[in-house]
Amino acid sequence: MSTSQATRSNIIIMLNKDTTPFEASNLTELAAEAIRHGMTWTVFRPEHGVFLAEGNGYVLRRVPQASLVFEYIPDPRSRPMIPDSLYVRGTAVDKLFFGIIQGQRSLNLQEYRIGTITDVYNTMHLLDPTGIATKKIRDNRDPSFAPKCLFGFSDIIPLALPTLRETLCNSTVIRLPVPTEYATGLLTHKEGFVVFSHRLNEFIRSSQYTESPRLPVPPMVSQVQYMYRCMQQGYPEWEDEVLANSQINNRSPDFLYACESAWRGCTDYFHGLISEHGENFYRDLMAAHLKNAVNWWHQAWNRMREGTARDNYGLRDYIAEGMHLYWDYLELVVEEMRERGWTDVRGEILREAWVVMIFRGFCWWRSHWMMEGQEMCEAPARLPSQYYEEGQGTKNGEGEDDFVVVEKGKAGPGL
Repeated sequence: MSTSQATRSNIIIMLNKDTTPFEASNLTELAAEAIRHGMTWTVFRPEHGVFLAEGNGYVLRRVPQASLVFEYIPDPRSRPMIPDSLYVRGTAVDKLFFGIIQGQRSLNLQEYRIGTITDVYNTMHLLDPTGIATKKIRDNRDPSFAPKCLFGFSDIIPLALPTLRETLCNSTVIRLPVPTEYATGLLTHKEGFVVFSHRLNEFIRSSQYTESPRLPVPPMVSQVQYMYRCMQQGYPEWEDEVLANSQINNRSPDFLYACESAWRGCTDYFHGLISEHGENFYRDLMAAHLKNAVNWWHQAWNRMREGTARDNYGLRDYIAEGMHLYWDYLELVVEEMRERGWTDVRGEILREAWVVMIFRGFCWWRSHWMMEGQEMCEAPARLPSQYYEEGQGTKNGEGEDDFVVVEKGKAGPGL
């Protein structure tokens, strides 16, 4: 029996390496590891000392009337986990289990909590103190259609997170826990990819760059066009959302490498802009995009009703219209950046940066996977964010908190 003691809150967890599939040194690690090994916390209330996780053929629960002892025992009611259920490992991934996004530090992004709708409102208000975008998110949550959808706001996931796959071991495991009620959006759907590509080509052919006196196309805009075509021609799963989602933890290593290489190139581009213009450049650009992106849902449906929707290229019309609207918002993003103080940055640089940011989001999504659709909303695996802090435990009023996992197969009282 191996024992490890956490450094905070006096939490002690004991684990038998021979009989449990994971180790943990505190409650945070125990909670995340249980989910990572195919279990769902059906009850997780540390403040009351009540815990129950089930799945992957086992039950992990607190032993009744036995202080804070956990037992890990077989459960014939659940089936063993399949490989597609495996999760990427790492601290940033553990935070996702608790509804927390660890923003990429090299882009000066902080930690964002989005696990509950209150967290979402608070985070959006942090990024847009005017409260306009927060109100729009609240208005969008139509109880008659999609009360849990976070239209536009969910872009924060691919725009803020670093790449998380374990590249050093060349792993193809790309599944991540869903950190909020509805994680997918225009940056994961085929409609978003296809319309973005067409609008990008139109942007480059626009009179701004073709009429006399001719202005040069910003270099990274041309580079994004080139990288997009390479991905489109080399990998059918790049645009094909259904194909990509059928390859959860078995996507081609070459495809993952190509996505991540393009993502890193875009990230390096932003490192250069931050070095030249200021450390908050990317943060403000992301915030300016999110402030406008939350508007696309109702505006797309209004255009559908009015008969003014643009070409959907044979795809789902309202989602395709959403990406058209993203391009319409580009000048509003530029205006928002001006209002945030970026008056010395040329407009073509701001437009170029937005194009690169959206493409970077596409690359992030295709090298990661999260559960989609209504199933994701109905069966979330995330836990309350306040319990992420390492070392937190249940105060039982009698001194130290002892968390123990007993040997697998040795049932405790009452089972």
